[in-house]
Amino acid sequence: MRQALEVLAFIRSTEQEQMAEEIRDVLRQWIGIDDEIRGLQAQIKALRERKTQLGTQVTEFMRDQNLDQFVLEGGGGTIARQQRTVRARPNKQVVRTQIAILLADDPSRMAEVLRTIEGLPAPGQEPDAGSVVTRELLTRRLPRAQNINLG
Repeated sequence: MRQALEVLAFIRSTEQEQMAEEIRDVLRQWIGIDDEIRGLQAQIKALRERKTQLGTQVTEFMRDQNLDQFVLEGGGGTIARQQRTVRARPNKQVVRTQIAILLADDPSRMAEVLRTIEGLPAPGQEPDAGSVVTRELLTRRLPRAQNINLG
């Protein structure tokens, strides 16, 4: 009986060692893949920064030459310049300054301050459009039938 228990304990320890080695191998592979992903993400970040720098130059050229689109040779699609108008939000310092100015004169103007913070117009007034900012961005459009080979 004692020998059977010793053999059973030996088998269990051998199985545990095998399982431990298997999990070590899985962990090594997992860590290797994670490291590879992190490296690729860093490369992607660097490529995006470089693309942004080049895009700025292309946008400036297109704006100076009054161009809205480039048609790429060889069926490469187009690169288009788009302008979008968005309302700029005031920064926190501007809001704080305006609140201080409004509250320093008369505390009863609290309702006006709250309306300003919420972006609501004063009674009988039209909504303020706020600052308007025009942003430009480049987009590349590929023909639908074109297959891209990344390998």
